[in-house]
This record gives sequence, C-alpha cells and structure tokens, in this order.
Amino acid sequence: MKRRNTLTAVLFLAFLAVGFWLLASAFIQGGALREQFGLVRRDLSQLPAFLDGGAETAANEDLDRDHGFIQLFGGFQRLLGRRVVEDVSGSNHVALLDDGALNFVALGAQPADCSGNGEKTAAFQQTLTARGIPSLYVVAPQKLRRNTDLLPIGMYNYGNEAADSLLAALDAAGTDYLDLRPFFEATEDYASWFFRTDHHWKPEAGFFTWQILAQELEERLGYATPAELTAPESWDTQVLEDFFLGSQGKRVGTLYAGTDDFTLYTPRFDTDLTYSCPSYPFERTGPFSTSVCFPERVAQRDLFGGNPYTYYSGGDYPLAAVTNHKNPDGPSILLLRESFSCAVAPFLALSCSQLTTVDLRYFQGDLMETVEQLQPDLVLILYNASSSGVESLFRFGGSVEE
Repeated sequence: MKRRNTLTAVLFLAFLAVGFWLLASAFIQGGALREQFGLVRRDLSQLPAFLDGGAETAANEDLDRDHGFIQLFGGFQRLLGRRVVEDVSGSNHVALLDDGALNFVALGAQPADCSGNGEKTAAFQQTLTARGIPSLYVVAPQKLRRNTDLLPIGMYNYGNEAADSLLAALDAAGTDYLDLRPFFEATEDYASWFFRTDHHWKPEAGFFTWQILAQELEERLGYATPAELTAPESWDTQVLEDFFLGSQGKRVGTLYAGTDDFTLYTPRFDTDLTYSCPSYPFERTGPFSTSVCFPERVAQRDLFGGNPYTYYSGGDYPLAAVTNHKNPDGPSILLLRESFSCAVAPFLALSCSQLTTVDLRYFQGDLMETVEQLQPDLVLILYNASSSGVESLFRFGGSVEE
C-alpha cells in the first residue's frame, strides 16, 4: 500500500509538472494562448482579460496538442484503480471491463424499447416484398457479449436487450432477419473479435461476417460466392502491431488501456473494382487494396490523429457504390449500413456485381426513390446490436408514416 501511494504521488506530481510545462510552452512558442490574447513575456497588461476571457479553453488546446495531458491523466486514473473515466459528453464515459478492454457507458442508462424501430423495419421490408425485392435485417454483435457482466459495479449496457426487442417486433410481423450474435458466441474467444480501445469489431470480424453472409445468401436466395474467395488461404494478412488507438482509447490514452494491432487483408486472386461516392466526391478504380481500401489511412502510425479503422471503405458515406468488374453476373445489393459495415462492405462487394451502400444518418435523398432507381436484387440492413435505438437509422421513408 505504501509503495502504491508513493507511485501515485510521483505520477501526480509528474502530471502537474508536464501540465505546467505544456502551458508554459504555449507562451514561449506562441501557442493558442498567445494567439488568443496577444500576450508576450513582459506584457502583463492584458492579464485580467486573459484570466476572465476563456483561458481554460485555450489552455486545453495547448495541453492536448501533444496529448501529454491525456496520457498522464489516463495513467493516473489507471494507477488509482478507477474503472470509469468520465467524459464531457455523458454518453462517452469510458469504462474498463473485467477483461482489460474499454467500453462506452452512459451513467444511469435504462433498457430501451426498440419495438417501434422493429415495426418500422418490418413495414419497410413488407414494402420491398410488395415490389418483388427480397430483404434481410442483420444484427451484428456488440462488444459486450450476451449473458456476461464485465462492467464495473453499478454500470449497465442494454445494447443486446435493445436488439432483442427489435427482433421480437420482426418476429411478430413475420419478416426475415439474421442474428449474427450466436455465430460469434460459438467461437472460442468472443472478445478477440473486437478492438480493446475502440467500440468497433476488427477486420477479422468483417471477414468472418462475409463468410456467414455468403453462405446465407446462397442458401436463402441462390446467390453463390465462389468458395475460393472466402477461403482464408486465398488471402494474405499483414498485422500492424500497436498501430491503432480507438475512439475509447483516445479519451484515456495508452497508459490506461494500451493500443491495438490492425490487420490488412489482401486477396491473392485478381480483383478489379470501382468505388465511388457522389457526395465528396471520389472515384477509385483498381484492385481490392487500393479501391475499396485506403492505404493512405495506414501510411504512418498516428495514434491520436489517425483512424486506421477507415482503411476499409474509407468511412461513413451517405451513399456510395462499388462495381465489381470481375463479377458482372453477380447480384446487385443495396446495403443500409452504419460504421460496423466499414469492415464488411469491401469483402461483400466481391460477392456482387454492384454493392450500393446507404448510411441513413447522413443520407439526404429519398430512400424509396433510390430503391426504385437501383432495382436491387436484395436489400440488406446491417446494424450493430447497440444501434437498435438510433432513430436516424430507421428513417426508411415511403413505407411508414414518420
């Protein structure tokens, strides 16, 4: 105990010293504080205005510039044994799970009834059926496994319960869905599918999901994906070690929960794809690794400024399309997605002639008009369990009164 108290005191003093050093550097080097208040080393005439006019905001900019403040603060919290680090946003408090991974928690959260979103989904699927377009709602697993309790005492997460209430509404309406959670739970190490410092699943999970979807689409609709494409031995993998600090890790630093490895998949077979997005805009044509993947996102290790997760798909775009020039006779699929689909869409595109993705959180068009224009062979809705209550993802339009 005495040794721990000593270490705590030392780290606390180091934390203060670095904070004061970074703050002083702002004056010496001309940081945000000097820029905002025009201070020079020997001019104290504006000191009252400095103290009364937003000094805290400017100081935080400079302290976070090198992220030393975040790093030491997170290390100090870990040394104290704190399992929850509070964020300025109440929905972004970070909890340390029993297995050492991080997870977002919202203090005082209550179970969400997502049956309404389930009813909207069922109505949308029924509208598609009336137009002769098959559809499938797919639930992706969240970081916290069902029937486990890894959160600190007094913390709760109801993402799985939210998904269950949505699926119950689909059951009641008799519409089709695929729950991926049992597939992942049947594997040996459930936690290994997810980043320790981020809320997303890993590229390995995206590849595994593609394998499942390929089999399901063949069994349900007869859309066959050649077995050699989904075989692991048909792919090269490169692991970038200690390369990724996720959305949760960026809030507490590497001293609190470490970093993650990141895996790059490259097919050993020929690919030729065109990936385009009208909103930004861009068009990328070429093999898998430079069209639907973005090597510039992993060109250098940047723990706080970079986001390697967007190596796959590039990010969350309102509407984007992938044309697979090697599979012109494959199905045309419309994928309604959120961020978990970043790790799935590049692989799924290899099963299609064209894959169109829509993120309803950002999409400004009319979804039903888009469906009519595309006339897809299948509409997939792939949402993570914890997204079941995100209302903007269920604004399908045209099928229900919203």
